[in-house]
Amino acid sequence: MPKRDVRKILILRFSSLGDIVMATAMIRCLRTTFPLAQIDMVVRSDFVHLIRDNPHLDRKLSLSRKDGFKGLLRLRNEINRQHYDLIYDAHRSLRTTLLMPFLQAEEKAYFKKPYVKRSLALTFKWKSLIRGSKRMLERYVDPLASFGVFYDGKGPEIFTPDCEWPKLAHRLGFTETGSLGIGIIPSAQWPGKRWAPEHFRKTLELMLERTQQPFVVFGGPSDVFCSDIVRGFPQDRVVNTQGKLTLGEVFQVLKRVKLCLANDTGLMHVADALGIPNVLIFGPTNADMGCLPFHPQSRILEHSLWCRPCSKNGQAPCIRGKRLCLELTTPEQVSSATLELLGTLSAESTS
Repeated sequence: MPKRDVRKILILRFSSLGDIVMATAMIRCLRTTFPLAQIDMVVRSDFVHLIRDNPHLDRKLSLSRKDGFKGLLRLRNEINRQHYDLIYDAHRSLRTTLLMPFLQAEEKAYFKKPYVKRSLALTFKWKSLIRGSKRMLERYVDPLASFGVFYDGKGPEIFTPDCEWPKLAHRLGFTETGSLGIGIIPSAQWPGKRWAPEHFRKTLELMLERTQQPFVVFGGPSDVFCSDIVRGFPQDRVVNTQGKLTLGEVFQVLKRVKLCLANDTGLMHVADALGIPNVLIFGPTNADMGCLPFHPQSRILEHSLWCRPCSKNGQAPCIRGKRLCLELTTPEQVSSATLELLGTLSAESTS
């Protein structure tokens, strides 16, 4: 289809947090190529905040994970009423695979998942099959090349208005202006990617001794271990927001920290998209999986082991019996890397 004939575009990417964030570069590149087109997107209802204020999108549609097959039927009917020129399945999940044959569009595009190469690399440790793989940022754009869409090299982005901040700052005891210090993200959707809570606690203890910066701990409702991480630390130095914030409120707090210390998790990608550098603790996954932070000042802590990477999301049992990829990373190493990055950022802000 000639570029000028693409007037209505739909993107399907239902989840998850980090993947939708990394797909935002593709949305921007689509808008650059088709500035006058209507560009719509469907995400899962609990991730609408990720795209709600994105100026490159026109309609933001959602699908509840509770709606099941009936929800897919309703979505199919709504999509077909719109008569899209191009529908891009940027997910290739079971649900989008079931849905796509029944969607009406002049053209369709599909995200390419390297199932075979990745399975061989992870199972038999043929790492050369995935070594040097493109970032996910680029891989989301690649299937659109035939439509004249190419990656612009600018990274992910999230748009968040400040209208909620004064009330939120008052509720959490923050000042309305200024930095909130260092963010700590000790959780991850897959437990196998989590550095131990006791290591985060020891790291926080070391940093409290070495800097006067405040700290903000982020966690979802089920991340009750955050309480163990902060227990006994002065509340005027360490604020635990675990379970107290909506996703939109997390964005408001997160974009006001100077840097984050994080596991390989979706919220790390949110910080990255907000322009916040990360100190990233890599465990069972690695850079060849494509999920690196984009920020040029981010630091990565990892170990070269024959068994890494072992699975796509760190969900596979560790064949060693314990995750050396995480255990070899010490609180001293993490605190030093975090404070070193903080010093670099402070020096740049005063130069």
